[in-house]
Amino acid sequence: MANLTTNRSIAAVCLSLVFGGASAHAILFFDDFNAGANPLWENNQGSWAASGGVYSAASPSSFPNALSALPFELTDFEVEFDIENVQDGGIWLRSADVPSTAVGRSGVLLVAGPSGGDLYWHIVTDGTGYGSILNTANGVFTPGVSDPHLRVTVVGDTYSVFVDGSPTAATTLTTTQFSSGQVALYDFSAQTFDNFALVPEPSALGLVVLAGGAACWLRRRR
Repeated sequence: MANLTTNRSIAAVCLSLVFGGASAHAILFFDDFNAGANPLWENNQGSWAASGGVYSAASPSSFPNALSALPFELTDFEVEFDIENVQDGGIWLRSADVPSTAVGRSGVLLVAGPSGGDLYWHIVTDGTGYGSILNTANGVFTPGVSDPHLRVTVVGDTYSVFVDGSPTAATTLTTTQFSSGQVALYDFSAQTFDNFALVPEPSALGLVVLAGGAACWLRRRR
């Protein structure tokens, strides 16, 4: 545990490889929150903290959006994470800070849990509001009961989300609105996040490394 704590205090690029079939991808960042939240989490809004091995906002909200971003500027990438007690929250993709606006963020927002356990998307262009609910997958979860694992891919203009290991996307979104940006977790309920992994596509890895340091700690998801 001492070595893990020491590693968490140092921003360093993780070059560990995860092999899937004939391809290999570098895991840029991993956090299981067992020793607290990695200091790379920006805790932008909502007083985020890790407790009991999970991560959430102490003050969840929608306006302004309670979010915690990572400092990587990404183009194509994949993220995986668990949501415990899914209710209302999600993840920002290719997002950016928009100070002094109602939302406080622009980008693509994937929302999981509300309205009967749905999955859907928002395209937020200027931080003044969320706009339309897009491409809803109805009844994917049981709010307050389900603990889903989500895998989200962002490739070109297509955003896709896969639930609990399914090879078929539960819902997809296509938009040319954003070419790159940050990943950020969003919380508007008592749900929590765990086992967060970020894998950039090989073409995007160089951009991320040049943009700043990275840190990851590898552990197999439970």
